[in-house]
Amino acid sequence: MSANAFPRRLATLLLEAAISIAPHEALDWGRAMLGELRHVEGNWSALFWSLGGAGVLAKHALVALVFPAANRSALPAGGDLFSKEAPMRKATLGITAACVLASLLFFLAPVFRQAFRISLLQWHYVLHASVRAGDTADAELGALERKAEENRDAEGLAFVATRHPYGAKSVQLAEAAVQLDPRLTWIYAPVAEYATPYYSFPQIDRWGVALEKYDPQNALPHLMVAEKIDLDQVDHERVPHDVADEPAAWKDAMAAAFQCAKLDDYSAKRTELDRRVMAHYHITDPLQAENDGLIGLPSYGVWDSYRYSTLLLKSAEDLESRGDRKGAYEKYSVIVKFGELLSETRFYLRFENFDEALTRLEALSRKDGNEAQAELYASLLERNEKQFQEKLAELHARRGGDSVPRWNAFVARASGAAMLGSVLLLVTCLIAALIRGRSLRVSALRPSGLTLGLACISAVVALLSSAMLYVSYRPYAEIYRSFVNTGDASGLRQLSDFLEYTLVPLGTGNNPYLDFQEHVFYFWVVLVLLCGPALLVAVLRHFQTRPRPSAS
Repeated sequence: MSANAFPRRLATLLLEAAISIAPHEALDWGRAMLGELRHVEGNWSALFWSLGGAGVLAKHALVALVFPAANRSALPAGGDLFSKEAPMRKATLGITAACVLASLLFFLAPVFRQAFRISLLQWHYVLHASVRAGDTADAELGALERKAEENRDAEGLAFVATRHPYGAKSVQLAEAAVQLDPRLTWIYAPVAEYATPYYSFPQIDRWGVALEKYDPQNALPHLMVAEKIDLDQVDHERVPHDVADEPAAWKDAMAAAFQCAKLDDYSAKRTELDRRVMAHYHITDPLQAENDGLIGLPSYGVWDSYRYSTLLLKSAEDLESRGDRKGAYEKYSVIVKFGELLSETRFYLRFENFDEALTRLEALSRKDGNEAQAELYASLLERNEKQFQEKLAELHARRGGDSVPRWNAFVARASGAAMLGSVLLLVTCLIAALIRGRSLRVSALRPSGLTLGLACISAVVALLSSAMLYVSYRPYAEIYRSFVNTGDASGLRQLSDFLEYTLVPLGTGNNPYLDFQEHVFYFWVVLVLLCGPALLVAVLRHFQTRPRPSAS
């Protein structure tokens, strides 16, 4: 077959394929088009002729698939293929309008508006926009700040301080809150850790002293002091290679932390403060309740604790080698005591030096003939291993593929994406109808069957997606409502997991803590590549609708 004959052969194949899928009523018309094809002059003209005919047949095949009841028996002799489309068009328009109206009615429900907003979170990464109130100057947060300042509401100021995007303003709000109510001195800890990264503000030293006075038995202020020293060393590029080379101030801070009777990160206080403020100011954004996923200790806290316990462990071993069992016993006991405090924090997994200290204490007790004490340390080791396995299993369950929040978040993201796609397709169909009718008057609109079919499908998808989004988010709306109204925080972890997973763009995996820059790049590449086929379709439609060459 020559190259010149290829377009005509392709034209024949196109029409034959369209006839094979056409409904019964369009078969005679399609065969007539195939017969006329032989009389069209020019191979390329024949190809464009077949594209027009195939497009009409494909349109009726799609309409017949969506509306089986619209299938009719063979047309009467000499009948017009499109003469009976008016009732079907009215029914299609009615279904489309009803689905669009029902989808819009969902937005009357506050729960659905929350759900829709959350379903859009995945696109913030794609568009390089901020997600959380702590990342951007949120309008609701700004309004709350103004109200709290006007009312001299210390708790409202503290609430905004932990979420404000600018560190200097966070410090200012925290100090204003503590000045109004000294009982809120604890707010310095979360503000220093989250709202002002790297402790890079001059008030941090004064805050550490204030926290020590406010809560003298808490190890947290001392861990904050040690972290400030760590960060200063990083800034000045003077990080010691060995823990023994740490400055005396760091060792003093860690020694004070290991002597404290408790380790409180104030997460319970913050959760209760958040609840009161949300209830008082009627805050409806569930993202504002999501602090369960934040690590309550200073970012270097666990690492500093491990390093300092290593120093204590070495010192105890030296004492034991010199025969000073009492001194070694005291050093090991300090490690075990702090390990117990650390094990009670939310994000503790395993503290190896804690296990080592327990093992050494068990051995010392057996050497001294104190079997009861040795058995106690052995039971503590067994309990510690069991707790580690339980927390590890919990972590795997939260990040596993069978997680209920993960699945619900997937449904919410998929529903939100389907809604956006449906709206885009509906708008496209409306624009196509306006262009075809060349008028903005409703009476002048003459949408094609294909346009009507696509509009109807997109409207149905929008309605189903709205219902799925509402159902998937409803349990978490109840968790948030129960927390704000009654203080029931039992479901906050599930809410937190659900919100974390809604941040993950579809198709980029399931880990909410990964960097999605590579996936974002591929998203835009695919979007650009799709513009090529879209342009090709537009060109082909132009040739389909242009004046046809006359048949001989």
